[in-house]
Amino acid sequence: MKKFFYLALVLCMGFAMTSCDDDELEGLTLVVQGEHEMTADQLTVMEGEEYVLAPKLEGADSKTTFEWTLDGEVIGRDSVLRYTFEEAGEYIVLLTATNSHKSGIGNAYHVTVKPWVLDFEGDYWTALIPEGQAFNKATLIYGDDALKYNWQDEVTHLKGGLTLAWGGTYGFAEGGTVISNYVDANIAEHASSDYQLSVPSGNGSKNFAVVYCGASIQFAGGESHLIKSMDICPTTYLLGEMKNGGYGKALTEEGDFLTLTFTADNGKTLNVDLARDGDIQEGWKRIDFSSLGEVNSLSFTMDGSDRSDYGVKHPQYFAFDNVQVKMK
Repeated sequence: MKKFFYLALVLCMGFAMTSCDDDELEGLTLVVQGEHEMTADQLTVMEGEEYVLAPKLEGADSKTTFEWTLDGEVIGRDSVLRYTFEEAGEYIVLLTATNSHKSGIGNAYHVTVKPWVLDFEGDYWTALIPEGQAFNKATLIYGDDALKYNWQDEVTHLKGGLTLAWGGTYGFAEGGTVISNYVDANIAEHASSDYQLSVPSGNGSKNFAVVYCGASIQFAGGESHLIKSMDICPTTYLLGEMKNGGYGKALTEEGDFLTLTFTADNGKTLNVDLARDGDIQEGWKRIDFSSLGEVNSLSFTMDGSDRSDYGVKHPQYFAFDNVQVKMK
């Protein structure tokens, strides 16, 4: 997905001062006081998006020249600059223009480039949170509502929902990715399916996504993007069983492990240990996903040292949040 932002600068070659009516430039002015005089403006753009800086010139002639520089390096010599900021950071973009009379102007922009981060915040996401968590008690993700439960981010187009692997009769118990805001640190008493949407601690973001049992997420429309990172956390239910045991054993000894595997549609995989040799992840952890490259979809599976004929014994729940996506 590309979004084009036209920054309509009005540059008067006769050393005048002109204001702009473009909503994108609310509060910005261009002051021309002398040859190559500059004023500093603050702009915020998004990583991976193409931005078009298109000045409207008055007093230009056929010999007018333009030079765009980014931190001192020339990046364009046309009247219109099309540029994609590939990495987040702080930059300075400078435009200088000179006409045949050697009248020159310049303007510097301090540009902050931010990554796209899907944090599941806002009214759209909050409306997707069930009123209650337990199996066969939560609204939205069990019963008839489960047949139509799904979500899609309007910016990244990342989407998820319930797998409906058995036809949808059992809702979230069949697997899926749902939105939650439940936090419960009582792993001693609340490590059960009655608290399946809880995480043991907050991470500064109110809402997050909870995954169960072989679910997946993908970008709509066949799009592929680089997922740079996301925050991962075991749920209260899973953490309680990893530490204290339940249907599965406590994973507190040498040789014990529980591994979460992310599989991309391009065939690449990423393994994240939730437990290994007695070391158990108890809260949120940021994971680098850049090794997977550009992906259209990610599926989630778990494997561990304590298994039955039906697979790993520990409840296959985890949460993720703050998905950093590099747009293009």
